[in-house]
Amino acid sequence: MPYRTIAAVTLALGLAVAAGPATAADPAQPATPYDGLKKTVSVDQFLATEAVGGTVTAAGMTAMLTAALVKDGRFVVVERPGMASVLAEQALGQAGATTAETAAKASQLIGAGTIVRGAVTKFEPAASGSGVSVGLPMGSLGSLGSLFAAGAGLKSHTAVMEITLRLIDTTTGQVLSTSTAQGAANSTAADVTIVNPNSGASLGAGGFQTTPIGQAGEQAIINAVEQIAAGMRGVPWSALVIDANDGKVYVNAGAERNVQAGMILNVYRKGKVFTDPATGVVLDVDMDKIGVIRIDGVREKLSTAAVVSGETPVRGNLLKLN
Repeated sequence: MPYRTIAAVTLALGLAVAAGPATAADPAQPATPYDGLKKTVSVDQFLATEAVGGTVTAAGMTAMLTAALVKDGRFVVVERPGMASVLAEQALGQAGATTAETAAKASQLIGAGTIVRGAVTKFEPAASGSGVSVGLPMGSLGSLGSLFAAGAGLKSHTAVMEITLRLIDTTTGQVLSTSTAQGAANSTAADVTIVNPNSGASLGAGGFQTTPIGQAGEQAIINAVEQIAAGMRGVPWSALVIDANDGKVYVNAGAERNVQAGMILNVYRKGKVFTDPATGVVLDVDMDKIGVIRIDGVREKLSTAAVVSGETPVRGNLLKLN
């Protein structure tokens, strides 16, 4: 193969390598582990039905956001979309189909204070693009060399994905906050084409090395976690009384939610519930403060506390930070 032909092909291959995979910004992760109190959330099934150059699935987006929230470390994330298999396992235990020692226990699930509901509202695999090309002489190829010329170039596309998020209070059903999170990523394609300048016939090879839509989705998820964290700042941390006897109060929050010994919690008893007569929606709930407790022991999933003042709590009483 003549030198100029080799040079043309070499340049095309060089462009392909230089194009590289799709890239998206990767924001720096927190330098230190989160040591604040963790709030419980669950991720509802995403609304995502579009498919362009690959499938954007509801299950995939739900799994990505769930994994990102768990990795973030600021939340206790509880499973909800895949609960059928969990409940089925518990039913086996209750039916005596498994041994008593290994049976999954019922009525032990952690409740979520907030539901995260997301939807893909914008999906553009090629929101923008640009390109550059270079003509290359083919040199002598005998009788064929005079018939063809070569060209090589780069084409760049930017993909965009946008997610709309809602945070919903599981007690009242109220929408606590709404926000959007967007991700974008670039991908570059290399193309080499051999063209007959007389007839216009061409032989070409080109294509994207990777589609950027996956990276755009990942970036949108990363941004979504920050939007969720911002929305959750207005949600007060709370826990519930499991039981109280012999002067000791048991709380359904422990080390996994970063509870610390010495914490002071106010105890509330649920009072009158106000509902809308037209819709039945809970508008508000009177909470009567009945006492104060102090955490004196912390286990993995529960804590123990002593009564500081007021009444001795009972199972189901609400606990909030002082």
